[in-house]
Amino acid sequence: MTGNQGSAFAPPPTGETYMRMTAYSLWENSPLLLLGSLVFTLLCLPAIALFMLGLLVPAALVAVLTVAPGWAALLAMEARISRDACPSIGVMIRALPRFWARSVGLGLMMLFPVCVGLFTLPLASESPVPFVVQVGLAGDAVGLAFLMALYLYAFPLLVLYDARLGTALSNALILASRHLNNTLGLLGMGVLFGLGIVRLNVGLLLVLPAVWGMFVVNNCRMVLTEETESSAQESVDGSAEELAKEPD
Repeated sequence: MTGNQGSAFAPPPTGETYMRMTAYSLWENSPLLLLGSLVFTLLCLPAIALFMLGLLVPAALVAVLTVAPGWAALLAMEARISRDACPSIGVMIRALPRFWARSVGLGLMMLFPVCVGLFTLPLASESPVPFVVQVGLAGDAVGLAFLMALYLYAFPLLVLYDARLGTALSNALILASRHLNNTLGLLGMGVLFGLGIVRLNVGLLLVLPAVWGMFVVNNCRMVLTEETESSAQESVDGSAEELAKEPD
């Protein structure tokens, strides 16, 4: 399990301080987060433009090349905020090339189910909807939800610990399954924020991704600390049991 918080950094949140620390970080760093959100939005614009033109596959490809690295870069800046380690917009700019290849690798995992969904969804307008289409859409939704759950931990692991892609994914699978309530809560928040951007005002793209990202980064730091403490306690308990078995 990846995880070394580092004594030089601000302590990670706990279950009791998670909401308070996240809200404080968002409020105290709001100008920087707005600037970071602006950079992220600019990186999203090419994919959004292609999508609005009806070029669905090119839009998905461009999103892999720009949106995924932009998300990693935004989280890298928010990781500095979470650790209270001299955050700046320069951190985000430098993170783009540093994490580009690994974030594109993560984005490529989403490409196939997204393209399948884009081509299958119009078929759902038929009446009645063919059973095969229903099954396909349901399977695609499950696959997308699974990948999003992995992303909740894989992207923060990349930027917090400079993890390799395989290491980030394997640890993300462990964390997503062991901390299911956190995973489902963050997924629900992401869905609500996404609906707000699409249905209410696209201008919310300047605010909501940064807010969600701060919750995602702090959650990753929190659950990794819990895993580390749990492993240490199991080691102590195991040693105590071995000592108890030793003859007098």
